[in-house]
Amino acid sequence: MRVAPGSPRPVLAAGALTWRVKHDRVEVLLVHRPRYDDWSIPKGKLDKGETFPAAAVREVAEETGYRVRLQRPLPAATYLMRDGRSKIVQYWVATVRAKIAPGPKDRGEVDETRWVPLDEAIDLVTRQSDEAPIAALQRHLEADELETAPIIIQRHGAALSRAKWRKAEEARPLNGKGKKQARALPPLLDAFDPASVLSSPWERCRSTIGPLATVEGLKIRTKDELTEAGHAAHPARTAAVIDRVLAQARPTVVCTHRPVLPTVIESVRAVCDPGVALELPREDPYLAAGEALLLHTTSAGRVVAIERHLPNID
Repeated sequence: MRVAPGSPRPVLAAGALTWRVKHDRVEVLLVHRPRYDDWSIPKGKLDKGETFPAAAVREVAEETGYRVRLQRPLPAATYLMRDGRSKIVQYWVATVRAKIAPGPKDRGEVDETRWVPLDEAIDLVTRQSDEAPIAALQRHLEADELETAPIIIQRHGAALSRAKWRKAEEARPLNGKGKKQARALPPLLDAFDPASVLSSPWERCRSTIGPLATVEGLKIRTKDELTEAGHAAHPARTAAVIDRVLAQARPTVVCTHRPVLPTVIESVRAVCDPGVALELPREDPYLAAGEALLLHTTSAGRVVAIERHLPNID
């Protein structure tokens, strides 16, 4: 959404439509807000310095007591608020990771949560802007594309200049900005509940992904094929590593280098739905330092949605 010069900055918010199967029916989790006397998808404003995915997970937890994992994105909502400002809400499909509280954090904001059969949810929600995410989730279910796993291609954070580094290239470390990016990755990527971490063994990759692996309690598995040198010598082997990760369709973070990205992206392109492939990066540097490319993958290994996220270090 474009904002005209001089206009108030839009209010940014995030939420998630959490689903489950009960008695062979798909249900989604909605909340009742007494202040507005309405039923809606759990959502709320971003805190200062917060990313959209982290905010979505936090808001669902505060409003429902459930800790969730995000899956594929849903249509965003944009509308005008009563004070004339615009509001942009990013939504995701989500599933439950754990029940962490008996109910909403603030009963003044949310006084009831309800698991609603999916085919009844559109009739229950009050705002028209909540209907599009529900309808999209229904379409994904009918296409057998609702259950997805994130494959996260992570470019390492900002590193010291090659020109100024006099030691072995594999030992070149992150600079100050890169270290901040590494510390900011866990709250961003934890929203997608990664189950495995695969990395180039070079220092700048391991340092980028290390804080996330620590938070998630995961071991970093290294592959020489993900290094710049390994890729330059045997690009087909690099492609084979990525092909296996995509075929397994398990929530995985893969941390690598800019020169490796063209081969990675070509492997991804081969398993993307046609329209989704158009969203892949096409030009060098493909991803900014520290940026993540999220590939939402079906159990059959097809990529059905793509996102890009940078850690917020402001």
